[in-house]
Amino acid sequence: MVNYSFINKSVIKRTTIIEGIVETQSPLRIGGGRESFDPASIARDSILKDAEGKPVIPGSSWKGIFRSTGERILRLRNMVVCSGIGKDYCLNNNEMEREFERGLRGNINEALRVFWDYTCLNCKVFGTMSVIGAVRFLDSLPISYSLNTRSMIAISRSEGAVARRALVTVEYVETGSKFSFKMIGYNLPNYAIGYLVTIMKNIHDGFTQVGGHKSRGFGFVRFGKVKFTDVGEKKIGDEDIAVKDMSGLEEEDGNKFFEKMKPFMEVFNSAKIPYPKK
Repeated sequence: MVNYSFINKSVIKRTTIIEGIVETQSPLRIGGGRESFDPASIARDSILKDAEGKPVIPGSSWKGIFRSTGERILRLRNMVVCSGIGKDYCLNNNEMEREFERGLRGNINEALRVFWDYTCLNCKVFGTMSVIGAVRFLDSLPISYSLNTRSMIAISRSEGAVARRALVTVEYVETGSKFSFKMIGYNLPNYAIGYLVTIMKNIHDGFTQVGGHKSRGFGFVRFGKVKFTDVGEKKIGDEDIAVKDMSGLEEEDGNKFFEKMKPFMEVFNSAKIPYPKK
């Protein structure tokens, strides 16, 4: 019988927390949209701010960044993965959504079986339609920061060319600003922890940028003072691979953290993940 602890949210057997700071290595811009328009500011392209007017990186943005980066990593390993955008999600792609919903209404074990067999690692970790994910991202709040503005050439999204009003004043967070970072995972097997750490390292090493204006060099960040807390069972599911207990790993420089977390990343690289079914 398959152990569904990874996807079953009724019992929490393991809680994994990775927290630290995020330091900007280049200008950072998380757009605030029209709701963040400030008539007192010279910027007409403002960043997202909290109620006190401080910049913030929403947990939802982190989730999107991690999911899209993970999608790229999994595809490079020739693993089946959906984008989770629109109708491109596993249960829909495999035409198993109705069977899953029938299980939810009458047979939870059947729903767990369908979800386990026919969804990718991204669906299991980050969630999908009607299913909450196994990891939560908290909003990243500023520890120290400075804001600035820059005039840039505006590009028309519809035409892909310089817009009629060619210049726009963009607000951004300066290089060297620091934000909190925290994600919490529930019932994550060791290979899923290694997957998340691999995604973090991609961001840390500059292969993934955060926020907008990436083509202009915005959005490079690095992790620091990273702490790893792991409470509960140290192996989730029969297909998981054991890793030595590292729950006492205190605050570490980003590079040292990733060095010490290599066992988890190696488990992810070597794990024979038995889903989704073809």
